[in-house]
Amino acid sequence: MSTPTSDVDEVRPRGGRLPRRERRAQLLESALGVFVRQGYHAAAMDDIAEKAGVSKPVLYQHFPGKLDLYLALLDTSCDAIIDNCRQALLSTHDNKQRVGAAIAAFYDYVGSETGAFRLVFESDLTNEPAVR
Repeated sequence: MSTPTSDVDEVRPRGGRLPRRERRAQLLESALGVFVRQGYHAAAMDDIAEKAGVSKPVLYQHFPGKLDLYLALLDTSCDAIIDNCRQALLSTHDNKQRVGAAIAAFYDYVGSETGAFRLVFESDLTNEPAVR
């Protein structure tokens, strides 16, 4: 699976310590780019660590393994589309506008440059019960 090269594909320079929450967000963002571009099976923790600008031990401090990292991303991606659709449905009492808003929220999600929708709708890990 190949996607165009963008700023998201750039490797981060190795930097100083970040607070745990910020480091986790950085790792998830980097992993998203790698998983979207390469798929689960072809993605390597080395690639993710390099893209994030951290050592592999730092990556493993936050995520015990590749599947744990992938599942965290999958949860985040599913939560995003669900939350966006809920907000769209709650935005008005007019059913026609609610449907339009929900459809717009869905297409905004699928059209996002991050490609997060691929984790939800095009996973190459469908044999894994936790992913299903």
